Parts: sequence; structure tokens; C-alpha cells
Amino acid sequence: MGGMQGTSRPDRELLDTAALCGHLLSPGSVHALLAEHRHRLFPDELFADLFASGRGRPSVPADVIATVMVLQALEGRSDREAVVALGTDLRWKAAAGLAITDEPFHPTVLTLWRNKLRASEAPQRIFEAVRAVITETGVTSKSTPPPERTPSTPNSARALR
Repeated sequence: MGGMQGTSRPDRELLDTAALCGHLLSPGSVHALLAEHRHRLFPDELFADLFASGRGRPSVPADVIATVMVLQALEGRSDREAVVALGTDLRWKAAAGLAITDEPFHPTVLTLWRNKLRASEAPQRIFEAVRAVITETGVTSKSTPPPERTPSTPNSARALR
């Protein structure tokens, strides 16, 4: 793994949202899909090339950012709205693997990640991974159509509609 890439802890915290409230997620929903498959969808190695310099502070973990980008695109939210949802919506927290008490990151973190993805050799990697799991598991619903575009494209908040 390269440089200053942040990582998620594989063990759950005492106040892990999915452990405490996961039963409230609708079966087959994108929230349930991401909560269950987030680590497999977005392993740290998938994003190592974005942090090759080794400079700076550790990033927000890739699986958290990728989960937020997917939900943001599906729900058509701005960066600020997505971060508010991450801090207040238990479905978003469960999907992202956060504890109930975790604070969200600053909205500009999404801009930084989108810019890194856009400049990389695989700018669509997040949505390709989601599409592969949806195809493999058949998990989708009318309210959560399969992803077709990446949020690194213009109109990123509506990229998956």
C-alpha cells in the first residue's frame, strides 16, 4: 500500500452502526449491499496508486470515501449534503462502516478524491466494483439502479442516475 493512504479497521467498534442498527437496513438496498460488501468492493489496494507520493496526512479510508461517493451519486447530493447525510443518517453510517459517534469528514475531501480519481488511469474503479458485485449478487432495487457512470465526470452528484 502506498504512502499516506488511510485504512479502515477490520474489527468493529463498540458503537458500530451496522452492528447496532444493521437490521433496520432494507434487505437488497444499496445501503445493505455496501454495509455487507464494502471491504470487498473497495480494498485499500484498489486505491494505492492515488497515494504514491507518501506525503501529507493519512487520508480518510478508501472504503468510506467510495461508499459516500456511491450514495452521493445515487441520491443526487452535493458534497456538503453528502457529508451531512454521513453524519446524520444511520443508513449512510452503516453503509460506510462508521460508529454511531463518528463525525464526518470535511466536504472538500470528496473533491480531493474525485480529482485524484479523475487524474488516475482507472477513474471509474469505484463504480466498476459496485457494478461487478451487483451483477454477481443480483442485489438491486428500483430505488437503487445499477451504476452507469463515475462521479469523476461532470454533474457528479447525478452521475449514477
